[in-house]
Amino acid sequence: MDIDKIINTYQRFIKNKKPEDVANEKDSTIEKVEKASALADLLDDIRTAYDMVSDSVSGRYKGISKATLALLAGGLAYLALPVDIVPDFIPVAGWLDDAAVLTWIFAKCADEFKKYKEFKKASPRRVCV
Repeated sequence: MDIDKIINTYQRFIKNKKPEDVANEKDSTIEKVEKASALADLLDDIRTAYDMVSDSVSGRYKGISKATLALLAGGLAYLALPVDIVPDFIPVAGWLDDAAVLTWIFAKCADEFKKYKEFKKASPRRVCV
């Protein structure tokens, strides 16, 4: 495995990605994650991270630092990228590196996750008519 090739692929993949681009990939990535047992325990946090990025980009959620937003968007982009340190097509192991990266990112963002969840509870829900 050529780590430089993987890093270059990742850099090309995220080079022009903005947080809003990453947020728009939620449905396809969640669908992939639901099939990966290695990521099952992280599914709620992955959804929360996507929602936090989306709400931050749209302006609904304010106060998140640019560093936290970049960290979350980068982690979600890493999850969406099929070629990473251990390619996702390798059964089980392919998702374990994604799980490790996301676990680390979510631990770093734990305080922000807590604030965001409180924000979501306090926010009025939209009703579709």
